[in-house]
Amino acid sequence: MKDKNLREVLTKAWKETRNLTYDFIEEVSLEILNTKLPRPGLDTFAKHIYEMALVQKAYIKVLKGYPLDFSEVEKITFGEEDYVAESKEKLIKLLSDADDYFYKTIQNIGEWDSEVKLFGEDMPKYEILELIIRHETLHHGQFIAFTYLLKIELPKSWIIAWALPSNKEE
Repeated sequence: MKDKNLREVLTKAWKETRNLTYDFIEEVSLEILNTKLPRPGLDTFAKHIYEMALVQKAYIKVLKGYPLDFSEVEKITFGEEDYVAESKEKLIKLLSDADDYFYKTIQNIGEWDSEVKLFGEDMPKYEILELIIRHETLHHGQFIAFTYLLKIELPKSWIIAWALPSNKEE
């Protein structure tokens, strides 16, 4: 598969995955986004979303030739830094800014088969895009588990995309 086609496939998958995250933010209340979850560190949906944006930016910097720097990510992931969403619009802007950085960067990447170093290994640049998708999907799985646990209705797009039963109380 040509680099451009692979990039297009992964970019389309990324957009679909990220759109589910936007749907989640839009469908649930700010109160739910800031509800405490039974997970150390990332103990609210809002913190998960904030961490998603930080990880996305950190991975994209690797594509630009920088070493991976998860120092900001670790602060939120391990609870050293707190984050409370002030508004859904600010969460959406946080992700939108990360997406703008993502799309601008990947348009200027040549030779997607060329390698970068990540986690001590050499890997082709296109694998970074796959890691970003996998990371977001990991959080989606956690969101699904927490919504069932807390009896929070999932957005319809999630129910369709992941073929999930509704968790709406009958």
